[in-house]
Amino acid sequence: MHRTPKYVQVYNQILLMIKRSQFAPGSKLPSEEKLTNDFNVSRVTLRTALSLLKEDGVISSIHGQGHFVTMTETQKNDQGIRVLRCPILDSLTIPIEEITHKDAYYFKNPSSVFTDKLFGVKDISYFTLNIWYKINQLNVANIFSILLPETIEKFNLDLEDEEQIVQFLEEDIYREVANSKLTISISSREPDSFRREFSEEDKLVLMTENLYSMNGKVLAQNKYYISDNFFRTSLVRYQSNQ
Repeated sequence: MHRTPKYVQVYNQILLMIKRSQFAPGSKLPSEEKLTNDFNVSRVTLRTALSLLKEDGVISSIHGQGHFVTMTETQKNDQGIRVLRCPILDSLTIPIEEITHKDAYYFKNPSSVFTDKLFGVKDISYFTLNIWYKINQLNVANIFSILLPETIEKFNLDLEDEEQIVQFLEEDIYREVANSKLTISISSREPDSFRREFSEEDKLVLMTENLYSMNGKVLAQNKYYISDNFFRTSLVRYQSNQ
């Protein structure tokens, strides 16, 4: 009776750990030294197993950096709010293509104690941008963004152009974001208290996100209101020791 080669056993073990999400999609595998100790095999045996995993598209290698779990297209498209982009796009129960209209507009506002503290400035006016997502005549979601004039200038944003506002808040601003803090809660606002009203029967989910630039300063604060009838999101989570 032939025994399964050691490198095949290691291949199967690593593959099983990936399938069980013990190694997260896109994450770096432990060092070769650690893996040889964990599996009690030689460096040659381990590298043979890793080579086969690489051939099969399970992992990829970057010279000088290590081995990384390959992320499938399904996993790339099914990460919910884990991805640093507009959370509206990952939180509606309907495809964004089913939105029939996006109503965008802006206001320029005098300075306030809140915004001066938020952005670490003094007596600076600010802009608020809005996008309303509609299905026919029904408002299902709203983005309310607070940002400084310097950010508008940096992106050369034409606030009279609705398509530019949508492009900016859904995509462009995230290209300048280093990280963000996102808080999810149930909004205490009444559905009819907005400039564009939600349905009176709706409860509103609120996601508040501070977007931080590369220098650590707040670039914008965005509030995302979504009717609970159209809200569902997900977050892939892993053990803290990964």
